[in-house]
Amino acid sequence: STARNTDRFITWSNFAQKELADAGVTNSECIHGPIDHENFFKLDKEPREDLRARHKINKDDFIIGFVFRNQLRKSVPNLLDGFQKFKNNNPKCKAKLLLHTNWQEGWDIPKLIKEKNINNSDILTTYFCEKCRGYIVQPFQANNKKDGEKQDCPLCGEKESLNTSNVHVGPSEKQLNEIYNLMDVYCHPFTSGGQELPIQEAKLCELVTLVTDYSCGTDCSSEDSGGMPLSWNEYREPGTQFVKASTCPHSIASKLTKAYKMNSSKKSHFGKIAREFIIKNYSIKTSAEKLMKIIDNMEASDKSKINTEYLKTTSTSNGKTKF
Repeated sequence: STARNTDRFITWSNFAQKELADAGVTNSECIHGPIDHENFFKLDKEPREDLRARHKINKDDFIIGFVFRNQLRKSVPNLLDGFQKFKNNNPKCKAKLLLHTNWQEGWDIPKLIKEKNINNSDILTTYFCEKCRGYIVQPFQANNKKDGEKQDCPLCGEKESLNTSNVHVGPSEKQLNEIYNLMDVYCHPFTSGGQELPIQEAKLCELVTLVTDYSCGTDCSSEDSGGMPLSWNEYREPGTQFVKASTCPHSIASKLTKAYKMNSSKKSHFGKIAREFIIKNYSIKTSAEKLMKIIDNMEASDKSKINTEYLKTTSTSNGKTKF
């Protein structure tokens, strides 16, 4: 109804635009949320090896990464099941799963790890120090999510300053780029979403990306985007009855195996395609040019007809009122 009552309606994904078109809305178009591609890139071999050594990750470890807010729409149980299946199918692979997230909200990850009989040392996470602003990638330091935070920082010695990343404090863009560069492959299973920025960040770091082929994931799961689609089963959200995706663990395991067995030349080819795809479709320049074209082609508004009832007034420090 909102789209039908506007002159132009902009979505963040092609999926959303198609759904609107199927519902008879003809004035919508997609402009992806822009990302600064200069912040994320693949590091050279030597710096990558130094990073791994710093975080006690072996050269032959196969690191599967997932960067996410620990919300229930991020399919952590499915990923753990897929990871376990992958390890069972590839017993010689020294695989580890790096979950860059906050362990205090959303899924009880330690409980899930225990429930699925996964070795805790195979699940890594990012700890960040509020004092020295340094980070460490290591296994979660407790058997339950309550006791795994407020660790003493080995970098600066500060007591109880080390926590998993959260919305208040965490790694800088430069540090996050390093974290992506610790990974061999990126896997992003989710039920639905508007854009999922970590997918684009991972692609800019030239990682093969496994993405649930639903919602905004359809924009980044095809091979021409440097990705691989993850299959899913439909379920309905209680109340709204919205269609949601439950990513198939066997698909995760299968695509991880494909990425693991991919030779370096093909993996490099995938990575370069991924980076160019994001620069072409998600860069600040691309999105800004589309938006500016829309604004430049707008007719001048009659200010006397602007409805200001929705505006709220606030008081400033000097006592003046502003909208």
